[in-house]
Amino acid sequence: MAGVTDYPVILDPSAMRGLLAGEKTELRRLVASPLAACRPGDRLWVRESCVAARLAPDGRSEESARLRNAELVVLADGWRQYRDGSGRAGAPPTNRRLLWTPAILMPRWASRASLLIEAARVEPLQAIRPEQVRAEGLRPVCAGLLWRWPPPVRGLWRDPVAAFAAMWDRHHATPGTRWRDDPAVVVLRVRLDR
Repeated sequence: MAGVTDYPVILDPSAMRGLLAGEKTELRRLVASPLAACRPGDRLWVRESCVAARLAPDGRSEESARLRNAELVVLADGWRQYRDGSGRAGAPPTNRRLLWTPAILMPRWASRASLLIEAARVEPLQAIRPEQVRAEGLRPVCAGLLWRWPPPVRGLWRDPVAAFAAMWDRHHATPGTRWRDDPAVVVLRVRLDR
């Protein structure tokens, strides 16, 4: 996979917020993932859930559209990404009737971020240490006595590893992939490479 620049990785709004803030510098994926073949120097592009839109006739507002006819996408934090590669900040979507496109279907033109892989290793999931949980985007609060994930994830934990385990199990419920199963994972150290 060395040198591949168009391989996608899906991030939820919480992970994307941490990445953009420089707080998330590691990604863990099951070794069965195609990302296990990544090497330092490879680049990934980020997929996120989005709302397809077109500019309204007045040129200032946006209207919902089908993805294939979209001129832009609106992301969960309000970022507008245009087909021409430009983007701008905006208000987050609040209309509950909007049709969200799942991240898996986001086209390459709609991605606002690329990641450069700086290091890759394979290890058991439960080998994660508290400082590595911080690199996954978890933040200390209350003078480091409690830990929390960036919004929109709710909850406080006393143990950062327990917080990571809870988040992992939110996304991995299949036997063999859960925290308690301790699967092998690829750990990718990444940096934003817009």
